[in-house]
Amino acid sequence: MTTRLVDGAGGDEPETSAVDLRRWIRRRQASARGTISVGTMYVSVLAVAMAVALFGPGLARTLWPAAPVVDPNPLAVVALLGLGAAGGWAALRRLGPLVIGRPDASWLLTAPVRRRGLLLPPLVGTMLGTAAVGVAIAVICVGRFAARPIDGAMLLGWTALGGAAGVLIAAAAVRAQRDPGWGRRRDPLVTVLLLGSGAAALLAPMAPVPPIAAPAVPVLWAAALAAVAAAVLGTAIAVRRLDDFSAARLREASNLVGSYLDAAYTAEPSFLSDLRERRSWRGRVLRSVRVRRLPGLPIETIHDLLVLRRERRRLGWLAAAALLPAMLAGSPGWVLVLALLAGGLSSADTTLAAVRRDSAQPALLRLLGRTGRQVVAARLLAPATLAAAWSGLALAALALRADLPPGPWWALGLAVGPAVAVAALRRARARAIDNSLPLVDTPMGAFAPGPLIWLLTGLDVLVVLTLPTVAALLTSTGSTTLGWGWVLTQVELSVLGVAAYLVLTTDRNRAAL
Repeated sequence: MTTRLVDGAGGDEPETSAVDLRRWIRRRQASARGTISVGTMYVSVLAVAMAVALFGPGLARTLWPAAPVVDPNPLAVVALLGLGAAGGWAALRRLGPLVIGRPDASWLLTAPVRRRGLLLPPLVGTMLGTAAVGVAIAVICVGRFAARPIDGAMLLGWTALGGAAGVLIAAAAVRAQRDPGWGRRRDPLVTVLLLGSGAAALLAPMAPVPPIAAPAVPVLWAAALAAVAAAVLGTAIAVRRLDDFSAARLREASNLVGSYLDAAYTAEPSFLSDLRERRSWRGRVLRSVRVRRLPGLPIETIHDLLVLRRERRRLGWLAAAALLPAMLAGSPGWVLVLALLAGGLSSADTTLAAVRRDSAQPALLRLLGRTGRQVVAARLLAPATLAAAWSGLALAALALRADLPPGPWWALGLAVGPAVAVAALRRARARAIDNSLPLVDTPMGAFAPGPLIWLLTGLDVLVVLTLPTVAALLTSTGSTTLGWGWVLTQVELSVLGVAAYLVLTTDRNRAAL
């Protein structure tokens, strides 16, 4: 292992090459753990091959249809690219993006190793991953929206532009990790980008613009080359500034991703919501606010309103994400159903951290002198309102963008909101995974039912209570007009679901959830 002497504050210290140190560690680990068995490789390759054979053809038809969906409009491509850019920025900001393993964070950060050599491998991995995602989004955009026949030069130009955009987003996220204040100042711009993408998706079928094949290929390639040059410059700047990274930033990202991996490895994802909540509030400067009693509202609902006041950034993201189903116009019905229900659950979950806390620690709840049924009913008001508003806006935007049958889609979204809130509340009240349940024997082997039961908690109620909305979206390709009967059926099912949930799962005499 090669070393050299560098001048430090306390004298000369030997500096080890990060490459040699990593090579030495890998050799020791390989000698201790051995190599991967042939059986493990066979099972992994077989699982991947079966997944490709089962889901590959259908996914390929969805992402690359024989004819462009809706209309081949550049605004639709801009909307999808903007959505991918905003989602990529949010994901990278949440995860790091520069992450090293917890052993490396514990031992190599304090070792006499240049930080650039330590962080260069994760930086390269991040850049390659975001470039691959950008290329995939660009190919999907061309496959779904481009006029046929597709020009190969145009496809390559969009692919280069998407990959360069992914690298630029990763470089900006690395800068935000190194300088959190710079990143916080750029977060509102991402929300504006998401809103602009949604507006472009809504205007795409109405704007009198030529199809995507109209822009000249030289212009597209000029933009792609400029983007590639900017990506190369951003990568060079990121590599040059790697030595300026704070160890605290790297340890925080390492611990966060390590906790996620622990949850996946141990099949114990129930504590991830608490981890996300703690990380969201950590580092925020809060001041005490007097809780003002509003006439007619219980104290729990007033507390939820206070939480919403402090979650303005998340509300902005939810408002922008309400245009996501409109961006997916022309997709199969099941895609629209998944987007609608996932968005509704996310919006309803904004204020449900208190429910999870009360379920785990009911001692504070008993001090209020209120029964469990009263508390659950009060905690349901804010999630139901948020889910109804989000679903109504999402379906209204989808009706403008897609070729849906005429009808009160906005009212259907408002009606399905309480049903989605009940499912989110049931999931928030779920206990930790019960690993004491007996194993279930199947022809493929035995498995523990605890994780599966935890994952299905809330989804069972969601499927049953949202049947009218799901059926309306799945049959929206037909010529049947959406009448008010669908809305009334959804209202009745939502009201019945809320009443049954409060009666069957809460106690009107005990102060506990």
